[in-house]
This record gives sequence, C-alpha cells and structure tokens, in this order.
Amino acid sequence: MKRLIPLLVALGIAGLPALASSYYFSPDVPTDLAGNTYLPWQIVRNDSGTFNAPAVLAQPPVTAIDSLHAMCSGKWLLSVEAPMDLPLGGGVYYEPWDVIEFDPPAGIYSLFFCGGPFGIPPGSDIDAAFLRGDDTADLVISFDVPTDLTGLGGALYQPSDLVQLQRTGAACNSWTIVGLFFDSTTSVPPIPDTTNVTGSDRHGGRTMLGFDVASDLPPPTTYLPGQVVFWAPLIPGFGLYDAPYGAQTTSRIDAFSFLPGPGEVPSMHVDKSSITAGDLTITWIASLSVGAEDYGIYEGTVSQPWGAYSHGAIDCHDDGTKFTEEITPAAGNRYYLVVAMNPNHEGSYGRRSSGAERPMGSSPCKPSQDFDCP
Repeated sequence: MKRLIPLLVALGIAGLPALASSYYFSPDVPTDLAGNTYLPWQIVRNDSGTFNAPAVLAQPPVTAIDSLHAMCSGKWLLSVEAPMDLPLGGGVYYEPWDVIEFDPPAGIYSLFFCGGPFGIPPGSDIDAAFLRGDDTADLVISFDVPTDLTGLGGALYQPSDLVQLQRTGAACNSWTIVGLFFDSTTSVPPIPDTTNVTGSDRHGGRTMLGFDVASDLPPPTTYLPGQVVFWAPLIPGFGLYDAPYGAQTTSRIDAFSFLPGPGEVPSMHVDKSSITAGDLTITWIASLSVGAEDYGIYEGTVSQPWGAYSHGAIDCHDDGTKFTEEITPAAGNRYYLVVAMNPNHEGSYGRRSSGAERPMGSSPCKPSQDFDCP
C-alpha cells in the first residue's frame, strides 16, 4: 500500500523492519480462525493475529470475493468469483471480470471497471485488484488464466502478472493499458505460469502477493496458498510477510487489502487550556482518509533563526475520535504537529512553506509513512 522513508527502503531484506500486520482479507473456503468461522464472502480484518469481520458489505455476495481494495474514501473495490446480482435480488448483475465499487454509507454498488466492454476475453476473471495510490490512481489487476490483451495495446499476460491500467474517462470501460506493474518473469527462476496470484497490494515499499498453489521461489522457499508473500523490488527478492492461517493448508487467501493510508491533518490549533493553568489544548480537523484510526502529537523547539526541525512524539495514542488533546508543554518556545496514523503507518506531518513534506519525528509513533491518501 506504500512508500517507506528512505532509510528503511535502503536496508535490504535482512534489515527490513517487521512491519505491523493490519490488513483485510477473504478466505476461499469457510475457515476457522481463533474460534470463529469466516466465510468466502466476508471481509475479515487481521490485526496481528486478532481477527474480526466488520459489517462492510450491505449484502454479502454469497459467492467468493476474488479481489479486494480498501479506498481512502471508505469505499471498497472488489470482484466476485461468479456472476452475481448486488444487492441480492436487485437485478443488476456483475461479472467476474468486473471491478465493483461499493459505497457503504449509501449501500450502493456500481461498476468501477467493466471487463466485458473494455475487452477482457470471456473466461478471464479478475483475481486481484488495487489502486496504485489514492482513489484516483491507476488500477492494477491480475487474471486467473493467461489473458491476451494484445488487441488492446497490451500483451499476453500470465496469471502471476499484475497489469496496470490508467483511467481515460468517466465510463467504466474508459481505461488504457500502461503495462506490467509486476512482471512475474523478473525473479530467477520466474514464478511458474501455473501459479495464480489470488491477491495483491502495496505495503511498505513492497508488492504483496498471495498464491493459489504452493510455490517454490528464491531464496529456496516454498510459499503456501494461505500466506502473504512480499516482493522487494530493490533487492530483488521474495520473503514471507504473514501466515494468518498458521499451519492450516486447506484454506488460501482469496483476496486481501492493506489499510488505506492515514492521510494528513488539514488544520490544527493550539490554545491555552481552560482546564489546567499552564497547559495547552490542541485541537485539529480529522484526516480525510478512513485510514486515520489514531493521531500522534509531536513537540519541537522553536529556534531563532529557524533551524532544523526537532519534533519528537509526546503522545502516540489519542483515541482517534475526540480530535483534541490537553498537554503540559516543555519549557521554552515550542511548536506542535498532529499526525494521523493507523497500526501500519503514519501519514503526512504536513508541508513546509516550500510545499515539501516535513520530516518524520524522532522516535516516531510508527516506523514508516504512507502518503497514498490525502
């Protein structure tokens, strides 16, 4: 889902940090996790081994979810394993080569990408889909079988490839093929043509993948269908990111999506506290992204003339709903920043007068940043 600060990107596989594991997924069959059974048409959230199924869909599709993407706005992108009318009984059918957009507050399904009118050949289904950035970014998809799009300016794509599309208009078929986002032949040896990518997303500067069958990839490791595997392009190399099913081998991950980026706090204000003499009250406007689940408060020293930023975290656990915090300031002239975050990443610290991003703080609340959402 994302861009790490340069230091972390430069570390390599052995030094890459163990990033937090908060993401959504759907199993391909009924799957027991931590005492609960989750179904193929449910969206399950995994918070480092704690599972729950938030009531996301207005009407579960009653067929497996084949791809999944959580958008900055709170909407969802998904595809389904078989033709399905959504909502049930509504009479509007969606095909497995479509990418469907669902707006939870309105309870409305609509076509985000319509595979038939675009020219996806019959028999090719979308098995992974995500946006390469915010809600207006390019769409990345994969197919469940070899799919020939040479007549649309593309190529013959394998089930382990990820194909990037760019929107050219408002219609659901108004897209053009940019090329390969992930070329499954880039590893040595390449991912076998018989391996199907069943889910994918971006996270921490890496491409995350799920496979439909056990796959042997370098360094010699066998990755199982119930695991999330990362591809680190700067190394390059594969590695195991997470294994939510543990030792289970009967279930695979049919779709997954990391949390949207936390975004940026649009504005904040610092006042003298009306409660405690000498304290300050910091208030702010919530980030526009649903990926902002909490907020961190940073304090720095104001130097004259202005020198380097010096902010460090003083509170990493505002509850994310009050949008106000009482603090006791340190001595001297101080400045304050409020940064949106979630279990995976921090968002933007705001921008300098030049428009450049402010730097991360010392001892940050989260080790990496995600700038995908506004």
